[in-house]
Amino acid sequence: GRRPLDNQDEARYSLLAREAVEHGNWILPRVRGEVYLNKPPLFFWTVAVFALPFGVVTDATAPIASVVSALVGLLAVFAIGRLLWGASVGLAAVLVLATSPFYFFMAHQVLTDMMLTAWMSWALYFYLAAGRAQNPLRPLVAFYLCAAGGLASKGPAALMVLVAAIVATVVADGGGGIKRLRLPLGLGLIALTALPWLLPYLFQGEKSYGRAVVMTDYLGWYFRSAVASRLEAGAGHLARLLPWGLFIFPAAWWWIRERDADRTRLLIWATTLIVLLSLSGQQRARYFLPLSPVFAVLVAEFCVRGAERARGLVEWAAAVYVILTIGAGAFLLWGTASGSDAIFLPAASWERWVVAVAVIAGSVLGLLSLRVDHSGLAASAWLAAGLGVALTVTALGYPPRFARANDYPGVARRIAPLLDPAQTLLAYPDANLAWDFYLRRPVRELKSESEATALLSAPPKARVLMRADDWQRLKPQADAAWRALDEGQVGRRRFVLLGG
Repeated sequence: GRRPLDNQDEARYSLLAREAVEHGNWILPRVRGEVYLNKPPLFFWTVAVFALPFGVVTDATAPIASVVSALVGLLAVFAIGRLLWGASVGLAAVLVLATSPFYFFMAHQVLTDMMLTAWMSWALYFYLAAGRAQNPLRPLVAFYLCAAGGLASKGPAALMVLVAAIVATVVADGGGGIKRLRLPLGLGLIALTALPWLLPYLFQGEKSYGRAVVMTDYLGWYFRSAVASRLEAGAGHLARLLPWGLFIFPAAWWWIRERDADRTRLLIWATTLIVLLSLSGQQRARYFLPLSPVFAVLVAEFCVRGAERARGLVEWAAAVYVILTIGAGAFLLWGTASGSDAIFLPAASWERWVVAVAVIAGSVLGLLSLRVDHSGLAASAWLAAGLGVALTVTALGYPPRFARANDYPGVARRIAPLLDPAQTLLAYPDANLAWDFYLRRPVRELKSESEATALLSAPPKARVLMRADDWQRLKPQADAAWRALDEGQVGRRRFVLLGG
């Protein structure tokens, strides 16, 4: 609750959950008076369930579903690591994933991606368990139920696990291994579990689910033209695996030298997901979040087993990590950051010093642990401890800065007394759903400049939320009775509330 909701999707899911908790609309809830069909309901149902004890959905209760999903994801990587290479690799995988900055920050976003990641991680575990079981029926049923859970959380993106399982099985076991997956049974289970939410979506009379959602939102979104360079997007996604992602490069050399069948399945699984995600016309960073648990297990295996079988290579990688953390610490202490991401970096002098000392000390102690104890798990623990301190300090410090920069709650509290409860609040040219969430009322967007001009040319009969620069541009055409009743800065935009 210290970080306000500013993302349009975060506000949307919170509003959907509020419809369920506060108004009882669990089936086919509405946003701004329009039935919402673009995503299945499991995620915002879960947001609503966690808010039920409080009786209200707030920016403090809404993130609980993602936090719990992130913890479930940590259990999944432990289970995968222990299944394949023992408890030490499982524990190291938990440390790697828990202290991966991107995973950490996504863990408290009110978005479907963390829940999808948890479902896909457990799907991977049950797929691997089925490959080791004499009777694979039970783990396969669990695998398909996890795919169904992901489908009910975010939609068809969850079905990537079916493609990944098929490709990994063909590569590892040949075409004959496909029969072992029992695909007809799995597809039947997925279809059956989808019916409780899919049937209301199909039979409501306001929208065509097939045309408005499947064709336009799902297929249209996936097959649209790329909005950015695939190479540039791929480099950005790789950077989000840092700092642990650094170990992928020496690990790749070790993987070539020492082949492992289980590791091959993980690599094929990850490669399949990368290919499917890269084909999408949209390359949002959070879409690649399900790869983080897989890479956490791979990095953990390199750190723990590599320390036993290729200690020199792991020590060399750790030494490079020390050098990079020293550089990162120096940047934190004496460098300057700009752009929207600067708000997440330590600001106060004490924050910078604590973070810099923590990450450098953790990396140095990790290297010493490798040299003295030859323990990859202990080294991973030291590295994770340094990153954990850094993330804790950042998590304490950045929400107030974020709240000041994205002060939807403060501006909403100020303008709420100026609104007539019986009137709809209008907005032009667009209005983030965060306004609806914090004002606790729907906002209707004016669809065109001509509509806004026509409204302003007559005496005021409503309240209008408008960007300040648009108001200055349209003011000469407005009736003299229109006034700016209040204004506020949210992010990079300045808004004015207009009325009579």
